Amino acid sequence: VSPSGEVFNVNSESLAANTAGALSASKIIFFTTQGTALRSVETGKMIQNLRVTDARNLLDHYQVMIHPRGFASITPSHHRLSRAEIETLIKFGWSTHALEKGVKRAHILYPANGALLQELYTRDGSGTLISRDLYEGIRRADVGDVAGIYDLIDPLVKRGTLVERTKNSLERDIMSYYVYTRDNLIVATGQLKRFEGGYAEIGCLVVSKDYRSQGRGDAMLGYLERLCYQSGAAKVFVLSTQTM
Repeated sequence: VSPSGEVFNVNSESLAANTAGALSASKIIFFTTQGTALRSVETGKMIQNLRVTDARNLLDHYQVMIHPRGFASITPSHHRLSRAEIETLIKFGWSTHALEKGVKRAHILYPANGALLQELYTRDGSGTLISRDLYEGIRRADVGDVAGIYDLIDPLVKRGTLVERTKNSLERDIMSYYVYTRDNLIVATGQLKRFEGGYAEIGCLVVSKDYRSQGRGDAMLGYLERLCYQSGAAKVFVLSTQTM
């Protein structure tokens, strides 16, 4: 209501997204009412996080539009969407809008008991996170990752599964290491050494025991293989401490 008594009809999602952007908020949280989650077509599992660029591609695919006058729409298309799916896509639209306005992360949750606490205080959360930064992904390691890599590989070194690598050697060779991080936690690592003559070695491929059997090891291996291909390596080999 304005000071003069005029009543305004304001879309609450538009108000939240634009206010969060104006405040440069670190997070914005939207709750769905239908309980629909974004799931992978391949695995059927809920997609827990997306980069804002991927979210934008999803919205473009389903022709979701956020209009300057403060409302959202989905253009009729060949997609047969339920009301719950439309609601979820609209939440994704406003989340992406907020991130493009300067908000760092957006969370989309179903209001179940404990969902908010689980989303905010655990790494795996309970809903879907859309972020402008790298919440989960693979990157080249830097010297700040030495301690995390060492802690990850040390149990396997002690068991004799991996060749010993000291912190000094990790720091010296850090440019050959890559890390898979989740909310700044190193959950997997791998090393790629390049040699003359078109040879490359993949080694030190380790996944944290808390994140195994979830595809992260395959993702790291595939990433290193693509780097080999891009660098022109003709032959790739691995070495093992175990007798075959």
